[in-house]
This record gives sequence, structure tokens and C-alpha cells, in this order.
Amino acid sequence: MNQRQSKRIVGAVPVLVMPFDADGAIDEDSLRREIDFCVEARAQAIAFGIGSESGMLTDAERTQVWTLAARHLDGRLPLVAATSHESREVTIELTRLARECGADCAMVNPSPRQGAQLVSLFRNLSDRVDLALMIQDVGQNASADILLQAAQEASQVVSLKIESPAAPHKIGQIVSGLRQSGLTGDGDREVTVLGGANGNYLPEEQERGSVGTIPFPAIIDAYQTVCEQYAAGEAASGWKTYIRFILPTLRATSAGSGAGNAAIWLHKAILQRAGILRTAYCRMDISPLPDWIMDGVWKHLREANLCISRCLR
Repeated sequence: MNQRQSKRIVGAVPVLVMPFDADGAIDEDSLRREIDFCVEARAQAIAFGIGSESGMLTDAERTQVWTLAARHLDGRLPLVAATSHESREVTIELTRLARECGADCAMVNPSPRQGAQLVSLFRNLSDRVDLALMIQDVGQNASADILLQAAQEASQVVSLKIESPAAPHKIGQIVSGLRQSGLTGDGDREVTVLGGANGNYLPEEQERGSVGTIPFPAIIDAYQTVCEQYAAGEAASGWKTYIRFILPTLRATSAGSGAGNAAIWLHKAILQRAGILRTAYCRMDISPLPDWIMDGVWKHLREANLCISRCLR
């Protein structure tokens, strides 16, 4: 196993929101500040995912931001890059590109493939690209058994991100299966399981055996604290931290917009107000949250004892 594969993906891993300037071009200075903020806020890895508006980037822009992040991190944390595409061949090429840019792991959503085709995709990637792989299960891609088969048969798979419906239940099934297969670190390989969906079910996921979560970045230290508390057997403290620091932001997003992408704008707005991003510009068509929602967000964050709070005061 090479050096990149040896980096465990655990804990709170922020999906960066993509910084753009007022004209919609990549803002490299803001991206560096966002990465520095996440490192300061105790992120355990850095990720580019769907929430990074990856589908709105050109191949040249992917190369630009993946390379910038790898160089700026300089090995301090693992770098995860989303390389999914409907085409198997393009997925392989994007995964190769991520490796060339310095990423440590490729996060791959296999949709629309299911069953044997899903397993085959990860075997193909393992055989053809020397890069660690994370299986992203979103939108009910596959059963727990199929995901386990992919992890068992594709030697480069080091992690699964489970954010499909009923994710905590599926996480429990997968963690149990990984233990039975000897893929939990006692043998030659370890495959970690993390939650997603911005941590909507973080306590339940932790109780079912998840060792991390992959949410948006603005309050990443709160997510990391919850992960640490559950890992230490302090479930009651983890639940209290989740209720106190994370749940208000999740509720603000759902109360102020019916769109699933509203969290992207929200986190950009928070980071802009904190002086980390220059703008909250989104390439996706996302409407800003109403002022009455944001008034509550600012009050909550100013009063919270979080890294972002010190930037907002």
C-alpha cells in the first residue's frame, strides 16, 4: 500500500465550498484561506465533492483547484477529490487526473450503476489507477451487501461515505460486514465508514459505527468534537454538542429554503462574512436564505464557542 493509501479517512472532513469572484471565476486566494480555516478548525482531511459545485467546473478548473489544494496542504491532511462521471472511462480518467494533481483519495459516486456494474467499476479503478478510493453511496445506489462486495473485491477502496436514505441503519450493516471480512484494521487492510448529508444524522451514524462525517466547512470543529466525544465513549456529551452547535444551522437551512443546495450558499455566506471568502457567488442556481433566517444564524454563531465565531465577532 503506497503512502497516499496509508492516510486514514476519519473524523470531520469538510467538503469545501468553491470560492468564485464576482464574475464567477475561481478565487484562488479565498480557496487558500478556506483551507487554512479548516485546518485551524481541526479538520481531519479536506474534500472536494458535489457540494463544491464540482459538476459546474471545467476539467482545467478541476486541475487548478485540486493542484492548488494539494500544494497548499503540503501533506498536512489527506486530500479527497470527487471524480464521478456517468461514463466509466471518464471516471477513470478523472481519477487519474486527481492522482496527478496530488490528491490522496478519489471519492466516486457510482450512479447510475448498481449491482455487478457498481462492483466492476471499483475493480476497474483499483486495477487501473494507483489511488485510494472512497465509495460514495448517495440516493440509494446499492444495498449494503453490494457495497461490501465492492469494498472486498476492489483493493484500493479505503473508505465509504454513506448518505443514502436510512443511512444510520445501512452504516451499521456495513460496519458489521467489514468486521466479519477483516477489513477494520486488524489485518492488512482497513476500510473506514463515514456519514454525509451534512451530518443530519450524525449521532445515530456514530452510534452505528461510523468513524467520521463529511459535511460543509463553516462549523467543522463542532463536527470534529462530536466525533471525538463518541470515539471516547462520551455519547451524552456528543449528543449535547450536536444539539447545541450543529442542529441550529441544519434547521436554518431547511426552514429557509426547500432546495437541497441551500447549504452551499449558507456556508459561503458565513465564510464571506468571516472574511474568508470574497463572495458568496454560486454557479448553481441557489437563492439566498431570507434575512430573518440569517439573523438567527448570525446570533447563534456569534454566541457559539467555535472557530468561525471568533472570525464573526
